Amino acid sequence: MIFDLTIFALSDITLSIKVTHLANFFAILISFSSIMILFITKNYKLKKSFYALFITLIASLFLIIYAHDFLLFFVGWEIMSISTYFLLSFTLDKKTLQKYIIFAMASALSLLLSIVILYSSEHSLLYIDAHKSFLALENSKAIFFIISILIAIFIKLGTIGFHYWLVDSYEQSHNLFTPFLSAILSKMGIYALIIVLTQVVDITYPLAILGVISSIIATFKAIQEDSIKRLLAYSSIAQLGYIITILGVYDGMGGALYHSLIHTIIKLLLFINIAGVIFITKETHFSKLGGIIYKTPHSFILMLIAIIALAGIPPLGGFSSKFLIYSSLLETKYLLILIAVMFSSISAFLYIYKLIYGIYLGHPTHKKLETLEEVPFSFLLPQYILAFILIILGLYPAIVVPYFNTILEELHLQAMKFTDYSTLITPFTEFNGTVIFIAFIAIFLTILTLFITIKNKTKKVKNRFDIAYCAELPNENTDLHYGYSIGKELYRVDFIKTILNNSIQPFYEYIVIQTINIAEITKNLYSGKLNINFNITILFVIILFWWSLR
Repeated sequence: MIFDLTIFALSDITLSIKVTHLANFFAILISFSSIMILFITKNYKLKKSFYALFITLIASLFLIIYAHDFLLFFVGWEIMSISTYFLLSFTLDKKTLQKYIIFAMASALSLLLSIVILYSSEHSLLYIDAHKSFLALENSKAIFFIISILIAIFIKLGTIGFHYWLVDSYEQSHNLFTPFLSAILSKMGIYALIIVLTQVVDITYPLAILGVISSIIATFKAIQEDSIKRLLAYSSIAQLGYIITILGVYDGMGGALYHSLIHTIIKLLLFINIAGVIFITKETHFSKLGGIIYKTPHSFILMLIAIIALAGIPPLGGFSSKFLIYSSLLETKYLLILIAVMFSSISAFLYIYKLIYGIYLGHPTHKKLETLEEVPFSFLLPQYILAFILIILGLYPAIVVPYFNTILEELHLQAMKFTDYSTLITPFTEFNGTVIFIAFIAIFLTILTLFITIKNKTKKVKNRFDIAYCAELPNENTDLHYGYSIGKELYRVDFIKTILNNSIQPFYEYIVIQTINIAEITKNLYSGKLNINFNITILFVIILFWWSLR
């Protein structure tokens, strides 16, 4: 049921909320992600204020998605930013918090500026009047609106160039909060972008270019990372880049919604998996892990399912969204962008392999890793639920298409085609998920049987630290496996070397330093001395009076 509710009206300003199929889809993602995270809360001792802030954050997300005017949307956006700041403050250091708050303020100011520009033409804040308001703008104002609204959204998405706050925040955020940060908060940027594209202005090809550039750069940035959470942060940027790209394609909304669903499930699975590993090992870097497959077989299998889906290869649900993305780019003849997306997707195999090898395979890097036990069941249960969903979406890739079609119909866009829950159809081809899944299982069982029947002459290693060649016994500082250093040889490729050696970080660090200096000056002005503060107030009033007489 869809209904529109006006909650406040004053003069020509109307505030309203509206229940839509699109809003309900994101509400499902928010609710489901919250439930998955609740499973692991018992493993952490957190202050009551953390949970209060988390509930406030969730409430702000519902306000964002159900708002039907830009003012309520802005209020929700601000509450989301502020509550996120306080949630991050539990674990982030001062410098990283300063980065976050500066970018959050920049996003808020950019969003507010774009709303003011849009309101200036038709004096309406409602979504239904937004397109008319945009068309009434002068060309310069229209361009300024597009730039400011995209800056606000790209900051929240952490798109390359606006990601300076994101990677450090992901790395330092509480392991309980990081899954939500990646899976859901990033989706608010996607939701905002959908609202802009469907209600205000359709930005196509330039958006697709920005998205694919972000994907490529983030992919190679991820490959070089030793920190697991930083790698996954860049991975999130790359995956969100695919969604931005497909949103820049005519009739690509179906693929964007599907990949939003897949990205949410995969990131929840990956970050909860990593949270479990960190919980039992107290390590967050590849260089301090490795070889724990024998101690954590369940976590290994769940990670394997996650990276297969992340890679977008059959037979899991990740292939379905990639299939729709590639098909939409091919249909619209965005061939260069298609090639670039496929290049980014193939290159992602390097950091995907690093995730599985650097943590679970190879040699252990510490003797303490030999005494581990499997992660608590409270970590495993949500992962099994998420893995099961990915398997179901692999078997029946069109099972969610009917609901997506209700969203597309609501947005007056072309519906996705399917014959049954097993088969997705595009103008170029179709694929049956059930057939592919059965074929994959048959091949897997055949290979497994072959290996079992072959006589095994290998000997079980008694001491995995007693490595080959003269029985050398390394110390604790010896790097025993190359998993964590995968990708370093890519510096030999000039194109990739350019990406890895260049960063926007110095520019933003300069901005941060200048902002801190201004803050110090402002703080010194408020000395607490009555006479000084009174003189400042009088000066400020004189300036305002002079300005009003101009």
